[in-house]
Amino acid sequence: MKNIFLLIFTVLLLGSCTKDFETINENPTRGNTIAPGQQLAAAAYFLSGGREAGYANLHIFQPMVQYMNGAYGQRVGSKFVRDDFFNERVWEIFYNRSLKQLIDMLHRCDNDPQLVNYMAAGRILKVYIFSILTDTYGDVPYFEAGMAYYKNTYTPRYDKQEDIYNDLFKELTEAVKQFDATKDRLDNDIVYQGDVAKWKKLANSLRLRLGMRLSKVDENRARQEVQAAVAGGTFTSANDNFKMVHEEYAYPDLRGNGLAQALQETQTYLYSNGSATFVNYLKAENDPRLSAFFINRDSRGRDITHLTNYMPIAPGLYWWDEWGAWRAPDGTMIEQADKFCKVNTPFYQLKAPFLHFGYAEVEFLKAEAAARGWTGDDANQHYQEAIRTAMKQLDIYPDMNPVDPQKASDFVTAHTLTAGKELEQINMQKWVALFPNGYEAYANLRRTGFPKTLPVKDVDGESVTGGVMPRRLFYPATEAFNNTKNYREALNRIGGKNDWLKRVWWDK
Repeated sequence: MKNIFLLIFTVLLLGSCTKDFETINENPTRGNTIAPGQQLAAAAYFLSGGREAGYANLHIFQPMVQYMNGAYGQRVGSKFVRDDFFNERVWEIFYNRSLKQLIDMLHRCDNDPQLVNYMAAGRILKVYIFSILTDTYGDVPYFEAGMAYYKNTYTPRYDKQEDIYNDLFKELTEAVKQFDATKDRLDNDIVYQGDVAKWKKLANSLRLRLGMRLSKVDENRARQEVQAAVAGGTFTSANDNFKMVHEEYAYPDLRGNGLAQALQETQTYLYSNGSATFVNYLKAENDPRLSAFFINRDSRGRDITHLTNYMPIAPGLYWWDEWGAWRAPDGTMIEQADKFCKVNTPFYQLKAPFLHFGYAEVEFLKAEAAARGWTGDDANQHYQEAIRTAMKQLDIYPDMNPVDPQKASDFVTAHTLTAGKELEQINMQKWVALFPNGYEAYANLRRTGFPKTLPVKDVDGESVTGGVMPRRLFYPATEAFNNTKNYREALNRIGGKNDWLKRVWWDK
């Protein structure tokens, strides 16, 4: 831990600043004392540390899947208003910060057989990062990305998503085989503390997730990848979860949870309200997690949930739309700013971990694979284990009141798969379990069609899509000037326009 803190203060002195690492990537020989574990840790920390890392999740993806809306910034994902700053955060952070460290580390380790475990772990983390990039934007620079210093490639080509996916599967397969217990142990590993067995489980679990992603576009390939992933060994308990541990540090420090930092901005803190789609589904299911996700407080901080019963906001609305106080059943007048339920306080905690990929999701994926007939497993058994794990999963958040064990047990017992409705049931409960990971919830919605989102209410006519949900994000405007030829080629493959209604390859 001492080494990790040293890394943080050395690498991240100015929060999200990457000045020192930019120098390294311009000329790696000037930074030859940087240990590979430090760069591996930095690459991982950038994924969910620092306020900008939380912006896309909070303002685009969470409202897109109708977890929440109401705050001004959430108009992007709630009613589909273009905002280039929020739109570009995934690209800018993942390419210019996280991948910059990771690709440099992989090149540094490539010719040293003692560092083979860093190579394997780095390849797995690289797959995770690129899977988010390509699932978010579609065709992106992949094979030539990060080659500015090593190959003088300053304008990388955009690779087809299908080609990227093929290589992601190859990388995961080879990385698992590459680990070598006789070589240097992983130091400064803030993901799994040097536990190679868990890295291997992460690789196979990622293969399971990405394999299932192909279920619409190439069912045979999807089945093959899913079967291979399960055979290789995926997460077996919550102890295998891929989560980033954060600490009580505010902006601009990367040690603080980025989503929490973004939530703590005043207008967002006060008005991130529970969306009717999500809240009403939880109510209809008698889900004991409702009180874990949301709460109502008045202007003095008092809990008034017993009066409002988790009143949700309609998708697309700002908190001030349909203005007016509300009278509770007992006659109490609830002011406009207080009537909608808000995200519960544990999710605002800077020291809250961020769960990138958990055991509950793996069990939902296995349930779906079984329901599709791709494995001989009991789909219902995986489904109920997934729900049970998702209930317990909330305990990772600081100051979270655990779901009552008896209520959790009763809920699991009451939820069994119904013939002909298995995929809907599995993916609706998966939607609940993924909260607050909007990245994966948005990808899963595009693949499965669940949840069935409600039409957005656009009081002022701001939506640039007419209320139609986007299927990808815009490429950054800077790409049009800095990488013009390759940018234009990528646009030509989707009709010649930087259009966020165009579907990515697997979203058919």
